Amino acid sequence: MQRFELIERASQMNSYLLFVSLLSLTFIAYARISTPDALTLSWKRFWKLSRVESFGFDDEKIRPETQSLLLGNFFISFCLSTFLFFLTYFQRTEAFVLALVFVVGFLIFQLINFRIALLITDNWKLVSGISEINKQVWSFSGLVYLGLSFLWLIYGQSNNLLNISFVVLFFAAYVWRLVKAWRACVQANLEWYYLILYLCALEILPILFVWRWFSGEYN
Repeated sequence: MQRFELIERASQMNSYLLFVSLLSLTFIAYARISTPDALTLSWKRFWKLSRVESFGFDDEKIRPETQSLLLGNFFISFCLSTFLFFLTYFQRTEAFVLALVFVVGFLIFQLINFRIALLITDNWKLVSGISEINKQVWSFSGLVYLGLSFLWLIYGQSNNLLNISFVVLFFAAYVWRLVKAWRACVQANLEWYYLILYLCALEILPILFVWRWFSGEYN
């Protein structure tokens, strides 16, 4: 009887997670209705290394509501993937709380860290450019996180390959965002010592701290 209840609870949770995934997929569908080539543009903008002044060229092809839908998909898919990752190491409630705290904290961190650096350098013209870099990386990453979530739901949370894929995807997107931000700062002739301050103090060290804490605490 107890085993049956556990199976039923697991089935109910999978149904909830599938509903969240389908909600995210609905966002993408509406984004394609608004802008038929939204996915193609998202792919191109993710890899684009343009000057800060030229970011608006591609943005004219994507409507604001389409961008909002892609970012909404990113938030939901990122939360879902993070929850499924933490579910390997924690109980359901703990995994949910940790995933929500991690995602919200990480996004707030990425929204304010470069603003702190630009406040110190008094170079506010880069704010809009690096904000656009966030949108470019998040919009496409959300599509990949959604695909990863579906695979997780199909093959189960205990699949170690999917856990590794999540970690690789997270750090790959993070590093690529750093590359794009670094190039934008170099093109804006930002002094090299401010770039070192930005990368070391506001980007790399906090992530290394979180990773060291997690790997040391749960490995």
